[in-house]
Amino acid sequence: MGKKRISQLLDQLQANHQADIENAATIFTVAQVAVNQLEQQVADASPASPPALPPALIALDKAELDKAELMRRYGSFNACRKAAGQVGIRFHGTPTWAQLIAAFSYFESLQSLVQDYMLSHPNPHLNNVSMEFKLDQR
Repeated sequence: MGKKRISQLLDQLQANHQADIENAATIFTVAQVAVNQLEQQVADASPASPPALPPALIALDKAELDKAELMRRYGSFNACRKAAGQVGIRFHGTPTWAQLIAAFSYFESLQSLVQDYMLSHPNPHLNNVSMEFKLDQR
């Protein structure tokens, strides 16, 4: 490999690294805004009433998924697992129906929240960007 090609590859690597840093900053900003909004809702709520839920979570609360709905949508357990993988839902091992139901419920709610946020705060740098979130319950 010639010196010129190595320089090109190093420049491209540096540009990719910079783009990764910018994407990480954007993701952090979106997450921080969401946390700030939730904290504000908790602070604004009176102690006697629970915090108001965002519309996406209200919809989840009213129309929870169940096994029958997932079967109707996907036809089988394996097809449901495949659909989960296609949208970025990952399991360690074979999931149970309860895990599939919970994962799709969270996915749909988070998808709605993200879409609402993106409509309110559009950013052209996020075109063709996908994100996966790791859910930690502490």
